[in-house]
Amino acid sequence: MLIEAQVATQTMAEGLDAMHHLLARFWEDAARVDCLPSETWRHLFTTALAEIVANGLRHAYAPETPERPLRLRLRLFPDRVEALLIDQGRPYRSTSGTTNLPHDNVDIADLPERGYGLGIAYATLDVVRYHRTRGGYNCWKLVKRLQEQQ
Repeated sequence: MLIEAQVATQTMAEGLDAMHHLLARFWEDAARVDCLPSETWRHLFTTALAEIVANGLRHAYAPETPERPLRLRLRLFPDRVEALLIDQGRPYRSTSGTTNLPHDNVDIADLPERGYGLGIAYATLDVVRYHRTRGGYNCWKLVKRLQEQQ
């Protein structure tokens, strides 16, 4: 492992901001160890990560829950970047179509505004893995290989 960074948040309002600040520091550290992925690669990774973080903050907790603890850890390896997200919300339940993206022949005006987060993550990342621990934690492991940028 070349570098590691992590953050813990407590509310929905701070969750995505904390993720973006963590990523900014993470990419600065990656540049220092001469392992900074291309800008396009970073945008794809950030988009997928933001979708999973937002899903955790929005859907793992009941709407009236003010505190939504979420931990995010990023690790850079010579061949990949890994993210681990952990929350204490309700278990994720896959529903039909949660990982599907729209077909090319669908008019953009007919598309719903939500529901593509997991599909984006699966299309963009090499690994998207979820499990629920016995202790009641939701754990998402996201991996994107670096060789794709070359």
